Amino acid sequence: MKVSKYLTVDEERRLLLDSKGNLTHPLSFAELEMLKLLVAEHGEVVDKQRLTDAGWPGRIVAQSSLTQCISTLRRKLEGHPDIELKTIPRYGYCLGYVEPREMAPAASQPAEPELPLSSAQELPQPSAQELPDGRRSGFALRWRWPALGLLLASVAYLHLSGGLSHALDWLRLISQPSVAAISSESLKVGSHPNLAHNVVFEEEETLPKVSPQRFIANWERVDDMLPEVKAQQSYLKQSPDFDSIALCADFDGICRDKQPLNLVRRHGEQPSLDLKWLRDTKLRMEQVTYNKILLDRFDGPTDGLLEDVYRADVYYYGDSDNVVRGDIRFSILYQSKTQGQLLVAACFTDALNREISMRYEFSGPFRVRETQVDGRPVKRFLIQVEDQNFRRPEQLSEEGAVIYREIQKAVLSKKQMTLHQVYEDDQSGVWSLPLWGETMVWAHRAQLTL
Repeated sequence: MKVSKYLTVDEERRLLLDSKGNLTHPLSFAELEMLKLLVAEHGEVVDKQRLTDAGWPGRIVAQSSLTQCISTLRRKLEGHPDIELKTIPRYGYCLGYVEPREMAPAASQPAEPELPLSSAQELPQPSAQELPDGRRSGFALRWRWPALGLLLASVAYLHLSGGLSHALDWLRLISQPSVAAISSESLKVGSHPNLAHNVVFEEEETLPKVSPQRFIANWERVDDMLPEVKAQQSYLKQSPDFDSIALCADFDGICRDKQPLNLVRRHGEQPSLDLKWLRDTKLRMEQVTYNKILLDRFDGPTDGLLEDVYRADVYYYGDSDNVVRGDIRFSILYQSKTQGQLLVAACFTDALNREISMRYEFSGPFRVRETQVDGRPVKRFLIQVEDQNFRRPEQLSEEGAVIYREIQKAVLSKKQMTLHQVYEDDQSGVWSLPLWGETMVWAHRAQLTL
C-alpha cells in the first residue's frame, strides 16, 4: 500500500517503509488498520469511533488508547512534509497531502499583445450579457454597491449594539484549545479503590502518558493519612511542564470530602511523598487563611442572581521537605446561562514561610460553552481579563520561585483566560486552573442566591 511518494506499507510484515530516509518502522495491528483507513479516506475527516473500531475491532478501549496510537503514527510520519496527520478538534483525524506549488515557466505562457493607446483610446469595458427575457445582466452590477452598503451598515449596527463583540467572543471561545479526551482507569491508592479520570487537552495529545498507578507509585504512608477505607475518584492531567492530580477521598456519586487532595509536581519526575507528613504539614499551614474574595468587586445590581463560590488548597511538591500551598478562591456570578462575571484569587505560601509570599487575582466578564467529551459535560469559560493584581514576594524559597515564574510567564501577560470545568455536583467541582501551568483542582462548592 502506497502512503506517499516515499512511504509504503508492507501489510504482510506490518512495516512502514521509508525510502527517503532508508528507514523501516514496525506497525502494531492498531496502527496498521488505522493508517489503512486514513489513507483510504485521505482528505476526509475520519471520526474517532471509526478509527477505534478499525484498530481494536470488537473491543472496548479507553479514548487515551486512540490518542496514543495517533501520537505514535505521527512520529513515524515525521520528516515527510508532503503528508500531514491533522487533529480535527472534538471529532476525529484527517490524513492530508500537501502538494508543492510549481510556477509555470514564463516562456510557456502566451504573451499578451501590446496595443498602443492614444489619448482618445480607452480600455474595453465589460459588456452586459443578454438574458433570455431580454433584460441585461448589468443590473447585478448596479446592486453591488447598495448590498455592500447594507453589509457595512449591519456591521456598524452590531458594533454599536454590542452584538459584534458578542459574536467575536463566541468565535474566540470556540477556537480555544479544549479537552480532547477523558479516559477512566481503576487504581489503588493504599487500601482505597480509586477511579482515575485522565484529562487530555487537544495540544497535549502527542505527549506520552504516565499511567495513573505509576503517577502515585512513590506515595508513602497513604493509609496513615486516610485511615478509613472509602471509595475514591480522581482527575489527572499531564502537560510538558507539570502533572497534577485532584483526589476526592470520599465519593459515593458526589464528593463528600470537604478538603479534596490537590497535588502538583514537575512532569516526568517521581519525587517521594510521605502523606502522613503532608497531612501534618497541611494542618499547620491551613490554620491561617490569607485569601478572601470581596464580592463588591462586581459592578451592577446582584439581587436574585446565582453565585457559585469555590475553595481549594493545592500543594506543589518536589524532592525537598518543603511544599508550596496555593489557597484558591474563585467566584462565578451568573447573569444568564451563558455569561456573567468571574473573580479568581490565589495566595501562595510554603512550609518554611508563614507569611504571604505572593498573591494574584484576576477578574472580568465571561462567556461559557458546554460540550460533551466522551459522554461527560465539559464547560469552557472564556474570561476577558479587565483587572488583575499581583503582589510580588520580598523573599522566595526555591519551590516558591517555581510558581512565581509561572505566574509571570503565563498569567500576567494574558488579556483572555480560559478555564475548564470537567466535573460538578452540588458540593464540589473539578477545574483546570492557570496555576502551575494548567492544574487540575477539586474544589469545594457553595451556591448562593444573592
